[in-house]
Amino acid sequence: MIDYDGLLKKIPKVKKILDDGSNSNLYHYTKPEKLLSILESGTIRFSNALYLNDKEEVTYSYRLIVNLIAEMPNLNSELFSKIKEYFYKKYKNIIDGNDNFTNKYEYYTISFSTDNDNLTLWNNYSKGQTYTGYNIGFCKKDLIADMERQGFHSVYGNIIYNNEIQTTILKLIFEKWNKQYEKYAKSKNSSKNLEKRQDTIFELIDILSIISLFFKNPHFKDEKEYRIIFISNFSPSSYKQTKIFEKNGLFIPYIEYKFLKRTVSSINIGPTLDENIFYTSTCRLLANFGYEKKTINRSKIPLRY
Repeated sequence: MIDYDGLLKKIPKVKKILDDGSNSNLYHYTKPEKLLSILESGTIRFSNALYLNDKEEVTYSYRLIVNLIAEMPNLNSELFSKIKEYFYKKYKNIIDGNDNFTNKYEYYTISFSTDNDNLTLWNNYSKGQTYTGYNIGFCKKDLIADMERQGFHSVYGNIIYNNEIQTTILKLIFEKWNKQYEKYAKSKNSSKNLEKRQDTIFELIDILSIISLFFKNPHFKDEKEYRIIFISNFSPSSYKQTKIFEKNGLFIPYIEYKFLKRTVSSINIGPTLDENIFYTSTCRLLANFGYEKKTINRSKIPLRY
């Protein structure tokens, strides 16, 4: 398995942009029926990132990478012609529906928000005035520590929506690995140096592949999304880890993560006219599954009617 944390440590500015290391709460928005399932089973899903997003989101970062390479003529042409070709092919495969499962890795993601009372997200999980959404608050530090303990060695951070910051991050990565590649390219053309150059190509592809999952179109900035990503080897043996669920006609692979109850900090109820009955109903739900000491918050967003 690739040491993505080690790669990120080579570019500390980028690592800090994704997550500054401070502890906070993360909020997983969901529908009422899914909240019941999550609390009853004590599990949440890492879902395959390729099938959860629309084509525009998946290809957004790939276009950014390819276009930026074209704007930086001082980059090593030998290295970046390979990088450009790789991401252009990935872009085309997704657009044309020609993914042939030749990737070495699959990326599984859980999405949260750093905002516990977000109107944009409530609207995604509510239907009218009598069907409301919920979110589960998790302590970020405890959640990630427990994932590591269970073998979910993940990469995590805030989604970056600002195009200037996205470009800055890519430039930092390009320059770091360009310098590394040129150092080996200028050395004696030995088999060891050729191997190091090849390793540099693979490293750059790997770091760009993972960073691309933290870029989204600025139009989605109100979501304040935070992602935790688990990287799985793509092989027949890995299928034993995965299950499948159906959403909008798509069959989406996922991996279950069983969380500790102590990582849950709160349950938050979305805007509703009948907030008192929703509150007492939620209290009873939590008591049923051993969460009765958890904080329950009601949305402060007023409903219009």
